[in-house]
Formats: sequence, C-alpha cells, structure tokens
Amino acid sequence: MSSVKILGHRGFSSKYPENTRIAFRKALELPIDGIELDVHLTEDGVPVVIHDATVNRTTDGEGLVSRLRSDQISLLNAANAYPELGRQEVPSLQDVLDDAYQCKPHVCCNIEIKVDDGNWEALVDATAAVVRNHPLASQVVFSSFHHESIAYLKQRYPQLTVGLLFGGDTTDAWNVARQVGAYSVHLNARYTTAEHIAACHASDLRVAVWTVDAAPDLERFIRLNTDYLITNVPDTAQRIRDSILSPV
Repeated sequence: MSSVKILGHRGFSSKYPENTRIAFRKALELPIDGIELDVHLTEDGVPVVIHDATVNRTTDGEGLVSRLRSDQISLLNAANAYPELGRQEVPSLQDVLDDAYQCKPHVCCNIEIKVDDGNWEALVDATAAVVRNHPLASQVVFSSFHHESIAYLKQRYPQLTVGLLFGGDTTDAWNVARQVGAYSVHLNARYTTAEHIAACHASDLRVAVWTVDAAPDLERFIRLNTDYLITNVPDTAQRIRDSILSPV
C-alpha cells in the first residue's frame, strides 16, 4: 500500500482561522505533507489567500476582494472568531509560500484558483508569476473548478503542474483531465468510489479527494490508495494513516 499524502485544507482549519498564516504554520508543524489554499486577486493585482469572493465571512471587513487594494485587505482581521489569537491578517500568496518553505522545504502546496468573475486570466498570470519565481514551484499543484483557467495555465506555463477539481459527478473525469495535460484530479469525497480512483490511476493521474474529515472516510480512502487527502483535521488524518501504514 502506497503512502497517501495529507494536505491541511485551508491549513489546520478545524482549530485555527482558515487560510491564515497561523493555520498553515500549525498544520505544517504536524508530520503531514502539505497544505491546500485558495487565491483571489486584489484590485491592484496581488494574489491573496482567501476562499470567498468577498471578505465578509472570514474577516471584520466588507466588500469584494477584487474591489479592494492589497493594503486595504492587509488591515483586516481574519480571526474574528478567535479572539485569543489576536489579529490575523489575510495573507498574500507570497507570504504563505515563504512561510511554508521555511517550515518544510519539501512541502506540497495545492493552490486553488478561485474564479468568480471574468478576470480569471489576470488571476492565473499573477498567481503563476509568484509561483514560478519561488523555490516551491516544483511542489505546487494548481487546481480549479474552472477548467478553462487550468487549460490556459497549462498552455501558457507548461512547466507548472495542474489538476482539475470536480464537485459532483466524476464520470469521465480522467479523460477530461488528460485533455488539458493535468497531473491530478481532485474529487469530491461524497461521490468518489474505488472504481473512480482505479480509473484515474489507470490513466496515470494522481487522485486528491476532498474534504475528508470523518475517521471511517479517512481510513477508507487511505486503504483505497488515494494519493492526496485534503482534510480539515490533519492531526486525525495523520494518526489514522500512520496506524494503517505502520501498524504497531
């Protein structure tokens, strides 16, 4: 049985504010393999790490990320629900990659391109520019539900690694992924079967499954030789993986 890689979903998001530097740092203090994060583009063209198109849910501010400058976003607190942690800013992609590299030079990073408007080419280009010049470039996998943006990224920057995200039915996901030169498919755990994983592997594609938190599901996907598990509970996932792959 091969060793599945564990990625902290938005960092260690079951215990720390999602997509913050502390959430990523705490995830990477665990004996896991990497992190998953989301990027949007600010009004002044800076890729920042935040899940939603607006800052409303995860910060003390309001407004569209794409209509706020990076200096405005840097003033917001992304840890409103965690007063004991003090102020945690919305980080830039550069900051997150720098932190990750300092913590674990061989860390895996899954960057999800969040496409919520028509300006996705600028988002892809700006994000790729940060990654291409970073020591972690070879360990980054880009993914998105917006497959056109991934096809564009791979065509424009063929040296970068890409994967396709699927939210529901995974029928024929492997063929769609091969058409854009993808390295991986990223499948919703709710709809993913052993047959789907086997079909992807038969097409020489890696499989990432998201978001897997319940212990029975973690165990099942580990035993199915899933390549990457994206989870909010990386501590639990790591314990279960180690108990299966290195039984006492």
